[in-house]
Formats: sequence, C-alpha cells, structure tokens
Amino acid sequence: MHKHQLSALTIATILIFSVLPLVEAGQIRRADIFADQDIAGVEFVAQRWTTIDYSSGGKIKDILKGVNERYVLKANESTPDIHVLKEAINRALIKANSPAKVKEVKELTYTVALRDDNGVKAMLDQTVNLKVILTDIVMQEAVYQQPALMDLNWRGFKIDERVPLTFSTDGDTITLDVNSVRGYFDARYPEVSSILSRDSNIANIINEPLINFEEIGKLPITQWHKLINPNASMEEAQRRFGLKAEAPAVTVVSAGEGSLREGIHKEKELSATANIDGSTYRIDTRDPAIAATLDIYYWAEPIRDEHGDAARVYLQPPQELLQQAATGNFPLMVLLVFAGMMGAIAGFVIWRANKS
Repeated sequence: MHKHQLSALTIATILIFSVLPLVEAGQIRRADIFADQDIAGVEFVAQRWTTIDYSSGGKIKDILKGVNERYVLKANESTPDIHVLKEAINRALIKANSPAKVKEVKELTYTVALRDDNGVKAMLDQTVNLKVILTDIVMQEAVYQQPALMDLNWRGFKIDERVPLTFSTDGDTITLDVNSVRGYFDARYPEVSSILSRDSNIANIINEPLINFEEIGKLPITQWHKLINPNASMEEAQRRFGLKAEAPAVTVVSAGEGSLREGIHKEKELSATANIDGSTYRIDTRDPAIAATLDIYYWAEPIRDEHGDAARVYLQPPQELLQQAATGNFPLMVLLVFAGMMGAIAGFVIWRANKS
C-alpha cells in the first residue's frame, strides 16, 4: 500500500472511530415525560468499574485468587423490600429540591461481575439499571394558553444511603446493598470489606454511592440540546413503561454529546493507595461521563429559575416562543460524524487517484 493511501485510510479510521462512544455512559437512557398527565417514565443507568491492585500480595489476594463470578439480579414491585428503594429515592428527590415521587419501580436490574486477573488485581464491574414511574412532577398546570410548569430537578438525584435488597437467584436468596462497592463485598466477601475499611481513604471510595446522577443535574437544562419532533411515535413509551398518551409533538432534550462551547464531559475517577497489615493495596474506580435524553411530550421550553431546572410545557403550539437549538450549541458528536465522513471520502478519493 502506498504511503498516501495508508495516511488517508488512517486519518479516515481515526475520524470515524472518534464518533463512537467509548463506554455506555452513566445516564438517563430514556425518559418519557407527560406534563398533561403529571407522570414520567424514566430509565436511569449507573455504572462503575473498580480495580483493586494486590500485586504485592496480601490477604485480599489470597481471598480473591481465582474468583470469576457474575450475577444478574432483578427486583420490581413484587419484591418484598422494594419499599426500601422507593423510600431512598424519594428522600434523595427531596434533597435535589424536586417535588417528584416514585409511583412505581417497573424494574431494577443489578448486574455485577468480579474477576481475579492472574493474582495481580481484582476487577469489579457494577451496573444498576433502574426503570421507574415518577409522579408529582408538575408544579403548575396548564390553563388555556398558559403553559404547565414542570420540575426537572429530579434528573440529578443521588442516594447517599445503603439500599439493601433481597434477590432470588438459583433457587436461593441473596441480600446486598446495590449502592456501593462495599455492598457487594459485604455480601460475598465480608473480610475484603473489613480489610479495605481499615484505611479511611479507601473506605470513602468503597462507600461512594453508585446511584448518583448529580453530574447530570449540574449541567443547566438550558444548556442541553433541544429538538422538536412533530412526528414522534408514542409506541416506545407504551412498550417501555406502559404509558399511553397522544401528543402532536415531542421535545427531545439531550446532554452528553458535548459541544464546542462546553467541551467533552469527563468520567469521574477516584483512587487511593494504602499499606494495610503490611500489604500495599491500590483501588481505582471509574464512573462514565454523563449522557441523558428526555422526551417531553408536547412543546417544551427548558428554563432555569429560583427553583432550579424546569420546563414550560405548552399543550398548544406556541409559535414564536420556542426555538430550536442555536448553531452555537451544535452538538460536537454531529460535527465529528461530518468530519469522519469527510475523512472517509478523502481517503477514497486518494486511493482511486493512486490506483489510476
């Protein structure tokens, strides 16, 4: 292959892969919001990757040697202690200055995998997928041509307490706290939790709440990207959350793509090293960058005021009041897609020219 061909294809490859997400971000994967019914179906996803380095040896290495396990645990309204989760979320919503409440937990799926990497380190992957129905989101109902005023502070809640749930698995049950690294070790390897907790810095990390969407809430809703879709389908909301509604338009509000003004949202990383009982341990955790998509049925205008983040929702088209996202806030991911396409085209042109 000629040098020009290789250079062009390399550039095209880099540009094309630059538009692909590296991880499935900690996020609001989807929210279907109906101001006219004072209800929202929301799918939250929280993820964390944890590495415990015990390459210098020690008791934890001995305990976790050869471990390779994975669990997928589910809970819903029929789970006996689901009220623990609902009450924890409602307390977190109050702290987030939101009037919203959990009406129903459609499903919580807790996926966790722990693997020993050749006696050098342990790798723990945790994902909480939480589908809930929220109510009491409307602070002021729509009257005549006046819009409804709807709270959006709920999107940035954080549960800063233990959330112990009992799951059925393989004909047995397991009770564990789904809201931290420590919760899993307490249930499966309590001695590991005990050892790591002897250092305050490491203890803080393993106790750090997993169900935490504060970073989403920190980005003002007025800086999110907005698109009004007059041809949206209601079928997805019904399939995901059992919500039935008709609306002539949907306002899609999203964050996480990044923009030339805001830059790229970063992952959250924590680390600590400690000598415990003569052995050195290092722990690293990584939570993905934010990403969120809200589908607000009817015409919505995101606002920020003394309450925090909210939206005016018009049940009739407000004509001049709503605007599409400004070009100055054009999503960076879209620009990268165009760049990738241009790079691919350039590579193809150079290849054809050299071939000729």
